[in-house]
Amino acid sequence: MNLEKLFWSKTKVDILKYLLFRRQWISMRALESELDWTFPAIKKQVDSLNEAWVVDVNKEGQWRSISLKPDFFEKIRDIFFFWLKQQLVELFGTYDAMIDKYYFWKRFWVDLDMDLIVIYKNAEKPQIDKIKDEINSIFRDYFIEIVYVVFMSNEEREKRYRLADRFVLQIMRSIQKS
Repeated sequence: MNLEKLFWSKTKVDILKYLLFRRQWISMRALESELDWTFPAIKKQVDSLNEAWVVDVNKEGQWRSISLKPDFFEKIRDIFFFWLKQQLVELFGTYDAMIDKYYFWKRFWVDLDMDLIVIYKNAEKPQIDKIKDEINSIFRDYFIEIVYVVFMSNEEREKRYRLADRFVLQIMRSIQKS
């Protein structure tokens, strides 16, 4: 899935990401300073989203503030999280020789205090750091600044499982439920 093709505009996708993951009720001028788009491009896409009944534009006072319509918020969030998850799956696929398993948690509506758990094999610290940077880059593209990611070697996970480590057991229980 390509969000730019789905929504016909990279500017529109960036506006929706900002409203979903950063903040609501923002002015077009503030969006211009936050995003790398010109005011006319932002205004054109906000007007388009407004005509499609996706956003509310508050026209009171001297400035206009934009927010997603409440009925639309969850539906569009699900689409964007689906795409975020697909980008991460694609990233992990490129490191298939190093990454054994990965699990999506809290940010993906699973009850665990981590957003992402990555079990790796055959990876050294520089390689892990590179993967972490790429994960952070993907989340930053969605205006998500704080992400809780756990990297654990396969050996460490097995050892902690044998020792009945609470965190690893909680992961195993959550996996069995889903």
